[in-house]
Amino acid sequence: MEIPLLRRRRNRYLKWTESQVLEFLELVLDLVKDVPESLEKPTAQKFYANLIEPRSSASTEQQQQRYLEAARILLVLLDNVLSQPNNLKFRTIRLENKAIKEKLLSLPGSEPLLTAIGFKRTPSSNAFTLSTEVPLQHIQKYRDELRKRREAWLSGSVPKMPINTHAKATPTSQQEMAATCATPLFIKPSVPYRQRISFPRVLRTPNRFLQSLELYSDAVMQYEDKALLASGLSLIPVDTLTTNATEKLVAMQEAIASGESQEKEPCIRDLLLVELVNWFKAEFFEWVNKIPCKVCGSEDGKLRRTQTEGDVRVEVTVCCGQETKFYRYNDISQLLVTRKGRCGEFANCFTFLCRCLDYDARLMHSHFDHVWTEVFSETQMRWLHVDPSDNVVDSPLMYQHGWKRNIDYIFAYSRDDAQDVTWRYTNNHRQILQIRKLCSEKELIETLNAIRTKRQQFASAERKKFLSQRNMFEVIAMTLERTPTENELKGRSSGSLSWRQSRGEHTFTNIFVFTLNDSELERRQFNLRYSCASDTYERYTKDGERLNILETYKTWQSAQFASKNIFRKVEPDWKVTYLARLEDTDSAEIVWKFDFSKSNLKVKSYNLIFDTRTFGEGKTDVKVETISGSNCIENANEFQIVAKLSEGVSWQHAQLFRQALNSREYPFELQIVLH
Repeated sequence: MEIPLLRRRRNRYLKWTESQVLEFLELVLDLVKDVPESLEKPTAQKFYANLIEPRSSASTEQQQQRYLEAARILLVLLDNVLSQPNNLKFRTIRLENKAIKEKLLSLPGSEPLLTAIGFKRTPSSNAFTLSTEVPLQHIQKYRDELRKRREAWLSGSVPKMPINTHAKATPTSQQEMAATCATPLFIKPSVPYRQRISFPRVLRTPNRFLQSLELYSDAVMQYEDKALLASGLSLIPVDTLTTNATEKLVAMQEAIASGESQEKEPCIRDLLLVELVNWFKAEFFEWVNKIPCKVCGSEDGKLRRTQTEGDVRVEVTVCCGQETKFYRYNDISQLLVTRKGRCGEFANCFTFLCRCLDYDARLMHSHFDHVWTEVFSETQMRWLHVDPSDNVVDSPLMYQHGWKRNIDYIFAYSRDDAQDVTWRYTNNHRQILQIRKLCSEKELIETLNAIRTKRQQFASAERKKFLSQRNMFEVIAMTLERTPTENELKGRSSGSLSWRQSRGEHTFTNIFVFTLNDSELERRQFNLRYSCASDTYERYTKDGERLNILETYKTWQSAQFASKNIFRKVEPDWKVTYLARLEDTDSAEIVWKFDFSKSNLKVKSYNLIFDTRTFGEGKTDVKVETISGSNCIENANEFQIVAKLSEGVSWQHAQLFRQALNSREYPFELQIVLH
């Protein structure tokens, strides 16, 4: 048999069984045993190592990066086995490990490669295991071949698609256009970061607390860099957000005109702001508790130290004997590329994007270690509280009453002002005054006036007059104390449970019962739907095919009666979200309660859409029942929906309302006809 014929046959291997492939390889090895050493001989290691590689002639940059990361993870696993062959921990690959599942096993050919190395998985097992009977020399051959192939891709000796950062794609939709614009490799500002935030000092106080106020004020001036503003604007899907805001405005106008809503007509700019924060949280920016371990993918590494590299604070965690660095960038040009962080990075980047859309926005710093945004509404003539990390708008009392934080100092910083806004975020002003001990109130006022003068030194006389009047109205408004709303009683949703527990922000109590309003009584109907993608409930009435939104509830907790061991999971890599049980728990439960007993109406009929998803042995149990436990709710005026999640090897194996982050569907919808 001639070698050219062998090549033609080898191209058919993807259609063969694994045993046929091995038989063919033995034939090839036998035929080429006398080939001169100057020619590269095919080996089983080379064959299987190539299975996970992208096809070089047609691979995209994303495919190449996926391969390089998968090969890196596998090399780390094999190096661990070779360095500690008797450590059984390194010989087990657990399928519930996020890094393994998403970055290694998701590649075609990965399982045959693991099998060829010697890993085995029994049908009932949730892990690949490498027996101690597999020779180390055999493992080393695969390790060496993988390393050789990966280095070839990195060095460019394997043909790779050229990376042209200036090339423009031709997107087929607005969504694709946003995705295309949203992946810059580098954003260049007009001037370096340090130059953007450096200004002459005006304060002469030795008080470090007061000194910090001037530094925070200087830092927000980086938002005014023209090159950065242009880059930021190009990343925002303005047309899509404007269309969504316009649709909501039209619906609200119709509800007001028909008398169904007594609210004032909102401004399109305010609705656009709501769309902006929804998009920012769901699609643009990613929350990071800790950078995943390079070996096991866990986010539970221990903080070893915090250090400074240049202008960047770096958190160094250790797990599996290796250090991982989390860079806490303040430079907007960096954040627009990395798009990862916690509340500081969230607020910093979101405030900047508000400036890109020409909102008057300011960055909020609290003394209880949280950062968010405020945006001035030109229609309402007041500052709106916006927390991008929690996707919440206009709920300023939530930190005191929902998060249970101790409020003492909260400051707002913008391009031409600095303001003490503590009083908007608390409703016990006298008590707050008693605990403010970092400086006298007179010193604080003088400091803020000095910073304000510094920021406004180049403002026009007309602008200064406007700012002075706005400041006066704001101070007067903040003297009022009010009762928190239901939304402001909710606990924090951003960050993992363990991260919130470490900050004392995990407490959550919310008892919500649905009752009928006037519109529902008049039409004898009750309709509710929930989108996990936007994390929003909508309550509506139907007139034929037209829906009239009566009320919205932000976050899944806001309209529940009770829950246990449940949370909303967002998977940025897969761009999906769902409700699931907390890690390290055996079961979870959530209850929605409905009480129509104050009216004379009862359930005539109902239709329920309640999407569940299970994997492996995961189990979901959903019941619609009366308070007495009957499964028939017709002619009842009190009932509840109970969903339970249990079993399965992993907490992810039972899910509610799974959907894509950009989905506009409603996986939970209840429609009731009353009589």
